Amino acid sequence: MIGTIEQLNNRTKGKLWCFFLAVLPGLFSAGCSERVKQPVILPDSTIVYPSKKPDGISAGITFSLHYSQKSGRQWAVSDVIPLKENENVYAVIGLENRFNYLQRDLMFHVDWIGPDGRSVYLKRIDLPEGDSTSSLVSSISIEPEKRPSGKYLLRAYLFRELIAEKYVELRNESEMEKVAGDIIFYKSIDQETGEMKGVDTVFEIKKKGILRAQVNLTNLDVYEDEELPFRMEWTGPDGESFYSKKIEINRSDTVSTFNGSISITPDKREPGEYFLRVYLFDEVIGEKRFVLKPSE
Repeated sequence: MIGTIEQLNNRTKGKLWCFFLAVLPGLFSAGCSERVKQPVILPDSTIVYPSKKPDGISAGITFSLHYSQKSGRQWAVSDVIPLKENENVYAVIGLENRFNYLQRDLMFHVDWIGPDGRSVYLKRIDLPEGDSTSSLVSSISIEPEKRPSGKYLLRAYLFRELIAEKYVELRNESEMEKVAGDIIFYKSIDQETGEMKGVDTVFEIKKKGILRAQVNLTNLDVYEDEELPFRMEWTGPDGESFYSKKIEINRSDTVSTFNGSISITPDKREPGEYFLRVYLFDEVIGEKRFVLKPSE
C-alpha cells in the first residue's frame, strides 16, 4: 500500500513539473516584455510600441506602389493604394537604433492582416550577427481578383513582440483621385506680362521654329513622395518617340507646372500628326495631339 502511495505521489509531482515547464515560457515572456504597453502614434500614422530601453529598436512603416531593390527607394508613397493588375503594395519598415544590436542575431516577423482580421501573409526575417540591414521590406499582390478592397493592417514583430503597426487602404482604381497633367502648346512667352503667345494645336514648320508646352498638374497631394518623377515623351507621325525629358518636382517647392520644348525646323520635323504624353511613375497622366504643317 505504501508503494502505491509513493507511486501516486511521484506521478503527481511529475504532472506538476510538466505543467510548470509548460507555463514557464508564457510567464517569462509576460514578465520580461521589452515594450511599453501604451503605443505612440507617429506623424505618418505608424503606431509604435516603444522599447523600455532608451537604445531599443523601434520602427516606422512606409507604404508605396513602387520599390527599387537596387536603390531602396520608394515611389508613389501613400497610405491609400489602388488595386492594380500585376502590381504589389510595398511596405518598408525602417529600424531605428538597429546599429546598437549588430553583435547579436535578430528575428523579425511581418504580418499582413486583411479587412476581415485574418492574416493574408506572414513572413519571418532573420538578421544574423554582423548584418547591417537597417530596413525590412515586404509586399503583397494587389490584383483586384485576389484582394478585396478595404483597410489592411501591417504588423512588425521583434522576437515575437509587436513593435509597430500601420494601416493601408486598398481601393478600386475608379474610386481613386489621380494626378493629372493638362497640356497647353504655345509659341513663346511675353517678356513683360509672362503670358503665353500663339496658343494652338497647329503650328508651321519654320527655319527657327520652336514649339513649347506647359503642363499644369492637379491632385499632387495623392502621393507623399518628397520628389515626383515626371517624363515628357514627344512622338512623331511614325508613332516613335524622338525626344524624352525627365523632370523631378520637389514637393517642398510647391510647384504645380513645368515646361518643355522641341525644335520644329525643316531639317528635324516633317508635316504630320504628333503627340505629347506626360508620365508619372511610367503611367500616362496626360496627352495631347498637335499638328505640324509646311510653312506658308
